Amino acid sequence: MFKQWRELTLFVKLFGRHFKWMILGTGFGLLAAISAVGLLALSGWFISAAAYAGLAVATAQLFNFFHPGIGVRLFAIGRTLARYAERIVTHDVTFRILQSLRSWFYKHLEPLAPARLMMFRSADVLNRIVADIDALDNLYLRVLSPSLVALVTSILVVTFLWIFDPLIALSVAIFLAIAGFGVSAVVLHLAGPSGRELAHLISDLRIRVVDALQGLPELLVFGAYPQQIESVKQSNLALLKAQLRMSHIRGLSFALITMFSGLAVLAALYLAVNLVNREALDGTALALVILTVMASFEAILPLPLAYQYLGQTREAGRRLLEIVETEPQVVFPDQSTVADRPFSVSFERVSFRYHKQAPWALHNVDFHIAAGRRVAVIGETGSGKSTLIHLLARFWNPAAGHIRLAENEIYNFSEPDLRRLITAVSQQPHMFNATLKENLLMACPGASDDELLAALNAAQLLEFVNGLPDGLNTWIGEAGQLLSGGQARRVAVARAILHDAPLWVLDEPTEGLDPITEKKLMQALKQQTAERTLLLITHRLTDLDWMDHIVMLEQGRVMAQGSHAELLRNNERYAALHRRIT
Repeated sequence: MFKQWRELTLFVKLFGRHFKWMILGTGFGLLAAISAVGLLALSGWFISAAAYAGLAVATAQLFNFFHPGIGVRLFAIGRTLARYAERIVTHDVTFRILQSLRSWFYKHLEPLAPARLMMFRSADVLNRIVADIDALDNLYLRVLSPSLVALVTSILVVTFLWIFDPLIALSVAIFLAIAGFGVSAVVLHLAGPSGRELAHLISDLRIRVVDALQGLPELLVFGAYPQQIESVKQSNLALLKAQLRMSHIRGLSFALITMFSGLAVLAALYLAVNLVNREALDGTALALVILTVMASFEAILPLPLAYQYLGQTREAGRRLLEIVETEPQVVFPDQSTVADRPFSVSFERVSFRYHKQAPWALHNVDFHIAAGRRVAVIGETGSGKSTLIHLLARFWNPAAGHIRLAENEIYNFSEPDLRRLITAVSQQPHMFNATLKENLLMACPGASDDELLAALNAAQLLEFVNGLPDGLNTWIGEAGQLLSGGQARRVAVARAILHDAPLWVLDEPTEGLDPITEKKLMQALKQQTAERTLLLITHRLTDLDWMDHIVMLEQGRVMAQGSHAELLRNNERYAALHRRIT
């Protein structure tokens, strides 16, 4: 049974750090439920007893109005205060739980990037972080706490009624069990499939909307916008249908509880009247018994709604565990176990492919970069150049061979140390939806404005920034939409300059630049990488004479390597390509 519910049992265990607050919130809920029953029951008895006492002058004078009145006031105040405290505590602990769950989930998510996250769509991952974790608030707030309150309240009510008559207590217990747990079980059975479907439909709708927003320019240019909007409408329609089915089930559950509540009152009334007729029960207690039965169903009322969405909560938990239980492709040691040596880089017969069915992106790649030397890797698109960066950054592990940094296995570096030792410009640098300054500071959080401007100057972007009204504080938009492709790439170069590290890895740093700017940028990079180890990825053969070594890749294999002069002299293919561009 527990294996079937493991999607939720694991999360219940994660709630442990908030256990005291959860118990406190549930305790206030129980106090509010008991006060509600006590208020209605005592009020009924008080009115009946007062009316009965008023039938005779003697009894009216002897009747104690004060003690029951105090009890009514205490129950009324207690119910109000307990309900208020219950809302405060349970909602506070729910927010704390959600905060803990998001931190826990992100802690498991981060090591999966990017290798294992390729199988998930970004909008779907976002939906799991937000909507699926939000769905888990049902677990404590609407399932565990109300169920415990309903159970304890029912036991106390049945025990109280047993004092007056066991048969009344048993009949009410049966109706409470049917209304509370029987109806909840039926609702869970009926709504389970719809709840699971609801989780997927919400995710599907968000994915389609995000795709429409992110791809809006292309959709408009190619006239595909109406089709995308139609797919969003169809997804929304499917979601509305599922929500409508859930509404029907909710209406049915409320109707059933109302029916069983009425039947319980009728049964108790029938039995209590017989007891009064036989003088086995005081007439003043009749209202107390009936109103106790009526009030007891207030604690049962929230249960069907909670169990109605339990299917959605379970599916949300399953979707989260699908990511959490995914094994990372790359695991870093907690601490580096490396020797301090000159920062060389070696690829030793390295082979790699992105998945088992994919062709080899690299095959027996073998080359060495001595400390402080500059090496260019050239090749056509798809030859495996960018894969070298992915492996150096340990986004993936090679399928075979060894990668060494400073003569140490790359596996021996902790993640913080590896990130500190490498500065990189990727082929598709990401710009965050923030200011230009914030995008630069991510590479060096403590940098001053003067240092930021110096980096921008080296990246040939200072003139552009000085022309902006807000300068460094200019908002560049989502994915840097307010920047051109060449400007975004130069921002990435400025970040690399700010981060500065023993190893520089530059993937097509001049792509999208005009020849004059490209030449100036390359000259600046020569100065910035002096006495640094440099790996330059490019498909261009221009201005490579300053490279100490050049590696030619073709279909993931090293076809030739040597200095620029050696390749011109000894490799006809390299010489022919060079003649073609010059």
